[in-house]
Amino acid sequence: MDASVVFPIYKPDKKILKKAVDAVKKQKFSGKFEVLLIDENAGFADQMNRGIKRAKYPFVVMLPQDCVPANDKWLENLVAPFKDKKVVAAVSRVKYPGYLWNSLNIFAKSLLIKEKGVLVSLLDGKGGAYRKSVMKDVGLFDDKNFLYAGEDFDTYMKIKDRGKIAYPNATILHIHPSSFRARLRKNYQYANAYGALVGIYGTKMHRWWLGIINALPIIGIASYILSYPFKKGLWLFPIFILTSVVNHPFYIKGFWKGLFDKKQTVR
Repeated sequence: MDASVVFPIYKPDKKILKKAVDAVKKQKFSGKFEVLLIDENAGFADQMNRGIKRAKYPFVVMLPQDCVPANDKWLENLVAPFKDKKVVAAVSRVKYPGYLWNSLNIFAKSLLIKEKGVLVSLLDGKGGAYRKSVMKDVGLFDDKNFLYAGEDFDTYMKIKDRGKIAYPNATILHIHPSSFRARLRKNYQYANAYGALVGIYGTKMHRWWLGIINALPIIGIASYILSYPFKKGLWLFPIFILTSVVNHPFYIKGFWKGLFDKKQTVR
């Protein structure tokens, strides 16, 4: 089982990037692997596609510049499911480090509360592994309609019926310092991607109805507030209500723009 690990790079924090690359190079991996740094001033999906095209091994792992393997068995555990020929992709668990969480003010914490702890998405570009032959069959990542976000879920929609997606015990640390303002911008970007996905896939899109409900005035903000993950910290809920009032207009604007454009463009 040989793999290519691709780092799509754009104005990186050099210390974090070095930490990530060093951690990959120290992986205890039973097969052969290479590390490819793609730094060509292109969109995220575009850079990942360039990495896939240059990869010399059959399994390609995408590791953004701010993601660090949690231990030296990450790559082995992530790629292991591909022994089953029906597996087309494998998903890393994503953990937001506690020390970064503790460094945030309460307003930034309220916007990031859903990312606290460990997350496992249906298919995340952060630490995702792909069978290269399948990615080529579906035309790689859509770098025309998803410039800065949403390309991973678009890929999920394209490959979910081509085989199995594995969720092994493989964790990365998402070392991404943030702030209230930065998170508002990121949420705007995510909403834009969500809208684009619903615009492209319609009712086939996972939870398409929730995206539309959340993008409605009044009803939407109520729905958004009720999505609060109470198990992750009840004490932040009052702050979450306040910041949701600020965040919701960004969500509305981003979602409807993506829906009508059928394209993610917000940077």
